[in-house]
Amino acid sequence: MNIRAKLRREDGAAAVEFALIVGVLAMLIFGMLQYGLAFFQLQNLRAAAREGARIGAVGATVPQIKQRTADASLGALPANSGAVNVYYTADGTTWGGPLGNTTTGCPVKANQTTSSQVKVEVDLMSPALPALLDNIFIVDIPMMPPISLKGAQISGVFRCEGN
Repeated sequence: MNIRAKLRREDGAAAVEFALIVGVLAMLIFGMLQYGLAFFQLQNLRAAAREGARIGAVGATVPQIKQRTADASLGALPANSGAVNVYYTADGTTWGGPLGNTTTGCPVKANQTTSSQVKVEVDLMSPALPALLDNIFIVDIPMMPPISLKGAQISGVFRCEGN
């Protein structure tokens, strides 16, 4: 009789414990999903920047580099996006300002040095970044401060191969 009475008093205890923990569990699961999507998009843009730099290293023009970067971004970046910048260095350390649309990523082979490189950067702080990308890099988990991934550096660098 005592055992039966004790069991009745614990009816619903599991439901109450579940109700207390389900909110925290949901926050963890949705936070991980949101962070995973943002991380996937960062990796996607890094691969796109590397692809743009790769064709820039063999003499593509800046519009071609931006187009290839946009194509490789799986639709995340529009063609000739202002958030994509192309840079060149002759010494491997000092990068010039963004190249204009009338130049190539790397100069002709006669004007290259052994340290000539081209770099493609995707600027996450650019106002030209599409709204879809602008919002995905702020991970907002309830009851926690927002986590910004906008400081991530997204670039691809390749050594010029001559053209």
